[in-house]
Amino acid sequence: MDYVAGISWPRSGHHMLVRLLQKYFGPGFQYCNFYAEPPGCCGTVPCSTPRKTQLSKNHDFDLKVPQVAGQKYLIQYREFVPSVVSNFELYVRQGNPDTQASFRTFVSAEFARYRGFVDKWVTSEFGRRQLVLRYDDFLADPAAGLARAVAYFDADTPVDPERIRMAVDTIDGERIEQSKVTRLQASGVHQPRDVTAFRHYRPALFEKLAKLTLTRHEVARVYEGLHNKPVPENKMLQLQTHESPETLRAALERHMAVKARKAAGTSKINKQTD
Repeated sequence: MDYVAGISWPRSGHHMLVRLLQKYFGPGFQYCNFYAEPPGCCGTVPCSTPRKTQLSKNHDFDLKVPQVAGQKYLIQYREFVPSVVSNFELYVRQGNPDTQASFRTFVSAEFARYRGFVDKWVTSEFGRRQLVLRYDDFLADPAAGLARAVAYFDADTPVDPERIRMAVDTIDGERIEQSKVTRLQASGVHQPRDVTAFRHYRPALFEKLAKLTLTRHEVARVYEGLHNKPVPENKMLQLQTHESPETLRAALERHMAVKARKAAGTSKINKQTD
């Protein structure tokens, strides 16, 4: 069985795939979660002792994990909106504020990491040569997704459909919400939570989140260059929906020109009145 480096976004989806692989392969499947610092862990990705490990875990939050030629990577990712809701739940579990304002700021900042992850691992030429599992597709057809992963680890052995079915039907599930993790014993793979049921859900806000394109840094560089002051936080998400820094600059310059004309018109009227 080959060693594979697991790279995933978000965190929760990786756990489900690991449990499914452990169900399918049994005790011989060795998984390394080096974030938990298990005894004897080499602490590197890819693993420096691959003969002892079949899968190691990394989320590459700092985008510094190397892309090694010839090394197998299993990459799992999710669309931004449901993934950021999941990550916010974990953020709250760590003791951070659970408010509408903190959610908006969290989402705004998190988008840069998400876009960097997708650019590096999903849409890059390197990523396209690896096994990429979109989390939502995986949940829609977990048997097909698991079969692809099993074949990636053990290409020389035919996939066993019965073992696939058993793993998918009997895996323990997890529900994470409002700082609490609930284990759903032997519940099988279940469908993702409906984001419209999220306590901070607002239709207009979530439509905006689906359109995010720019990072906070890109917005700040353009806005502060024109206005010489920080971006108001209540405007940040809207500004992040612009297609590019160039289109953002053009929109801000048009807005400034309109304000200047209005101000000039008001000044002219005041002078005539005087």
